[in-house]
Amino acid sequence: MNQKHTFNQVDVLLIDTDLNARQGVRTILSNNGFSNVTLGTDLAKVRDAVSTRMPDLLLCGTEFPDGKITDLLRDIRMNKIGNNPFMPIIILLSEPTPDLVKGIMGAGADDVVMKPVSTKALLDRIHTQIHRRKPYIVQEEYLGPARKGDDVTRAIDPPNPLHAKATGGQVNFHEIERAIDNALIEVRDRKLENAGPEIAAMVGRIVPMLDNKPKVTEVALGGLHMLIDMNGDLISRLAGTKYDHVSELCKAMVTVSQRLCDSTGGPPDQTQVKLLKPLSQAIQAGFAGGINNAETARMIVERIGVK
Repeated sequence: MNQKHTFNQVDVLLIDTDLNARQGVRTILSNNGFSNVTLGTDLAKVRDAVSTRMPDLLLCGTEFPDGKITDLLRDIRMNKIGNNPFMPIIILLSEPTPDLVKGIMGAGADDVVMKPVSTKALLDRIHTQIHRRKPYIVQEEYLGPARKGDDVTRAIDPPNPLHAKATGGQVNFHEIERAIDNALIEVRDRKLENAGPEIAAMVGRIVPMLDNKPKVTEVALGGLHMLIDMNGDLISRLAGTKYDHVSELCKAMVTVSQRLCDSTGGPPDQTQVKLLKPLSQAIQAGFAGGINNAETARMIVERIGVK
């Protein structure tokens, strides 16, 4: 690796039940200037470390007596434990079966390295986390590095204290915290934005079930209840965000959906059915910036014809 790197500031967490692997990796790290390495043999050590401080890098095995590595990865990435869901994580693999690798990467690992771990392989992967981290994908059930086939157009750049520390930069803890907080706001906003296409897809499935039909079927009724739940949940999550105004459109969607639910037993009110698509389009426009305040949102609701 480049000699300009300085690793004495880097806080490394090395967790593995495999004694030989743990000692081998520890030696590689020590020989290359990593002087701040915490060792452990169970996932409880990881949970404790990420909850009490902010490690810059996690090197972790896969077999533990106290839980599954994939569960730990998801808990870190979904911010259920610790204060940095963007921490670089490299997994040490002894038996890289396709299912295991797929599960680990699907849970949010940044990279894997095969055992026995070679100096070049490990340092190359650390170098990648310092200089060429993958953009992070934000989905309702996944936060982590872009995987093969992922659409990265709406990905975010993860904050990377490891880069600053490894390249000798001035490291300010409060600046690191601020960068992570700002990235978490981006994550929150992306998850809210994802709701627009989900609502549109649901409306696209429901409308054909209601359009000029003699009655509201049980299947259509179930879809309408899902639409109500989706928008109700979204309204609660929008409060206090830059998309707060979109809640006006979601409330209108709930109103229209509820009216259609109330017509069970008879033909669906086609006036209300015809409001579903323009409302879903308005919700997407609200997230895209086409509607940017509550007053405009209310005007759109009136123009669409929701009363």
